[in-house]
Amino acid sequence: MISLLFLAGMIVLFWLLIVMPQRRRKAVQRQLLMQLEPGDEVMTVGGLFGTVREVGDYHVLLEIAPDTEVRLAKSAVTARSEPELESAETSETPLP
Repeated sequence: MISLLFLAGMIVLFWLLIVMPQRRRKAVQRQLLMQLEPGDEVMTVGGLFGTVREVGDYHVLLEIAPDTEVRLAKSAVTARSEPELESAETSETPLP
């Protein structure tokens, strides 16, 4: 009887620590991909930053440099980034 309770407790713990956070991350990723629009600044899985120029069903056209565009799988986009401000505030900050 105790072993069944222990097994049930382990299953619940696994569910709370592994499955639920993964579902939340997938939902956030799905929402991000649905809201992609041309002009968005994004980051890809590989660490490329660029501007979305075109959004297709399964791919995006990403401008990574002036006149340099790459076509990526839509699922490769992991985050939206804030557009960089080109002002005097771009001074380097020292590392801690």
